[in-house]
Amino acid sequence: MTRTSLTNRAVRSLAAALVCLAPLAVVPAGCNLFRKTPLQSTVNVSDPRIAGQLLDGFYGVEAGAWRWTARQFSVKLRTPENGAQRGATLRLLLTVPPPVIEKSGSIALSASIAGSTLAPETYSAAGQYTYRRDVPASLLGDRDTVVSFQLDKSMNPGGADKRDLGVVVTTIALESR
Repeated sequence: MTRTSLTNRAVRSLAAALVCLAPLAVVPAGCNLFRKTPLQSTVNVSDPRIAGQLLDGFYGVEAGAWRWTARQFSVKLRTPENGAQRGATLRLLLTVPPPVIEKSGSIALSASIAGSTLAPETYSAAGQYTYRRDVPASLLGDRDTVVSFQLDKSMNPGGADKRDLGVVVTTIALESR
């Protein structure tokens, strides 16, 4: 094969590839397909755009609204404006399902930030709760803060479901004080 025929073949292959890829290059204005969602200080755990902020211990979205957690779970949140100077409030919206209480009697939840543990809260009845704690400015990062949560107990539902289940979570937030 001559150099000219290789060049012509390469040009034809490239042209064919561009024709196939051309529809992908046309993205409507305002489309977020290639934009990275900025770090949020409030996350709804069912929102696929914030999935990268859920660091570990979260299972898949269920009923389009919530996620089960493992015994230990963590999230990265944007530090709220002036949080590194004034502190913030940590808020976790959770549900303790009846099977968790039936199997364990009660369950305690605590959070830690930058190696410091925030006061735990014990739940001895099934229901919806808000775990709320003040966070000193000294624990918050300038731009983001990693919050780790830990439960004193978890349950294994048994059968085919081998997950280590803790509580059900819908929202986690760091809010300005």
